[in-house]
Amino acid sequence: MKKIIVLLCLGLIGCATVVKGHGIIKKQTVFSETEIGNIISVFDEAIKNNPNYGGAYYNRAIANFYYENNYEQCWRDVHTAELLGYKFSPYFLNSLKKASHREK
Repeated sequence: MKKIIVLLCLGLIGCATVVKGHGIIKKQTVFSETEIGNIISVFDEAIKNNPNYGGAYYNRAIANFYYENNYEQCWRDVHTAELLGYKFSPYFLNSLKKASHREK
């Protein structure tokens, strides 16, 4: 059951961006605060159960950026996911840098 929930959450988060050609089109997906909290808690649980599961860090970074604006946690997850072999698009990383600088 947990695997189904994780796969569902990954699919929902994955809908946030769509790569097309050389650009990235940001697709708006609307979730309630409760749904976002639940999705992030699934990634938290996956990380707790398997700290080397880079996909959970990757997707939690995406969720924290697009839905929570939690840039500090996002950066931590980006670094951990990249250490575990996951790569983020340059567009995402540039957007995160700009958003982080606006917060300061």
